[in-house]
Amino acid sequence: MLHTLLAVVAIGGVVAVVYSYALYPVVLFVIGALNQGLRDVAFVFRKRDRRIDAHHADTVTEPDWPPVAIVISAYNEQTHIVPRIENLLALDYPADRLRAYIGSDGSRDRTAELMAQFQGDPRVVALPFEVNRGKASVLNDLVSRTVEPIVVFSDANTYFEHSALKRLVSRFQDPKVGGVTGELRLLGNAGGDNQDSLYWRIEQFLKFFEARIGGLLGANGAIYAIRRTLWQPIRPDTVCDDFCIAMNVSAAGHRLVYEPKAWAEEDTPEQIGEEVKRRIRIGIGNFQALVRHPQYLTRTSRATAFAYVSHKVLRWTAPHLLLLALAASVALAVGQGSAGWALYAVAQAASYAAAWAGWQLTQRGVKLPTVVKLAAFLFALNWAFLVASWRFATGRYAGSWGRTQR
Repeated sequence: MLHTLLAVVAIGGVVAVVYSYALYPVVLFVIGALNQGLRDVAFVFRKRDRRIDAHHADTVTEPDWPPVAIVISAYNEQTHIVPRIENLLALDYPADRLRAYIGSDGSRDRTAELMAQFQGDPRVVALPFEVNRGKASVLNDLVSRTVEPIVVFSDANTYFEHSALKRLVSRFQDPKVGGVTGELRLLGNAGGDNQDSLYWRIEQFLKFFEARIGGLLGANGAIYAIRRTLWQPIRPDTVCDDFCIAMNVSAAGHRLVYEPKAWAEEDTPEQIGEEVKRRIRIGIGNFQALVRHPQYLTRTSRATAFAYVSHKVLRWTAPHLLLLALAASVALAVGQGSAGWALYAVAQAASYAAAWAGWQLTQRGVKLPTVVKLAAFLFALNWAFLVASWRFATGRYAGSWGRTQR
C-alpha cells in the first residue's frame, strides 16, 4: 500500500506539472476549437451567433459612451506619474465622461507634488495620502469616491494605447459582461536574461482561449474594468488585487471577457533577479486567493473552475509537487533498492541542478542559449512560488506593496 502511494506521488507530481505547463495549453486549444466548431454548426442550422463574443469594439456610437472612472494607486512613481496622467488625458474618449482618480500612497518621492500639477483639470482627482497604507486600502478608498458606472483599473507605470479605453468599455454593451480585461504588451529586454516576455506571450495565448470557453481567470492589473455595481472592497493586506477584484465578479455570476484590442504597454525588467522579487510578491497573493477564496472554485462556472485548477493551482503548487515527487522517488529507490527508481530520482535532481546553475550564470551576466535561459526563468519562477508559500504560511509578507521595475 505504501509502495503504491509513493509511486503515485513520484509519478503524479511530475505529470501534474508537465500537464499544467505543456499539455494544458493543447487541451485548452482543442476545447476552444470544438466549442467554436459547435457554434459554427449552430449558426448554419439555427442561425445563432457563431462567435462567442458577439459585440465588437467598433459597433458603439459616440452618444452611448458611459462615464468612466480610471483608478490608479501610486507609490514612489515620480518617474512615471506625469506622463501617465498625460497619457490618460490624451485618450480617445469623451472628455466630459472620463475622470482619473489617482492616489499617492504615502510616497516618499515627488509623486504627490507632481500629481498636484493637474488639480485644475476637472478630469483628474489627485489624492496625496500622507500615510502608506498599501495598494488595496488605497484602491478601496479611491473606488468609494467614484460615481461612474464603469471603473477602470491600471498602474502608474503603464501606458494605454490611444483607443484602448473605448475598446475596453465597449464590451459592456453586453449586459451579461461584468468585467473586461485588456492586453499588456511588454517592452524592452533586448539584452536582458529575463524570459518573462516569452512567458507572457504564452499567458496571452491561454487567456485568449480561456476566454473563448468562458473560463477567463482574473484580470491584467495594467488594464481592466468592472461595473461599479459589482465592486466588492478587498481586504487591506490583499496582494493580487487585480485577480481578486475580477474573480469576485466571476464568483458573483457575471462574465469576464478578454479584449486584446484594448492594449497597454509596460517595461520588462532586464534581469531575472528583479523579476523574482515581483514573482514572490505575486506568489504570496496567489496563495492568499487560494486559501481565502474557495468560491473562486466552487461558485464560478465549470469552465472557470477547470481553468483555475489547470492554469493556476497546479502552477502555484508546482515546486511542492516536484519536491514531493523527488522525495517519493528517493524513498522508493532506497526502500526497494530499485535501479529504475534511483535513475528516475537522479534524473529529477540533475534537471533541477542544471536549471539552478543556469539561473546562477544568468545572475552573473553570462550569455546563454535561449532554451537555457528559459529553463533558468522557470526555475526562478518556481523558486519564487516556493518562497512565497513559506512567507504566506508564516505570515511574513508585510510590506509586499512596493516599487519594482514592473
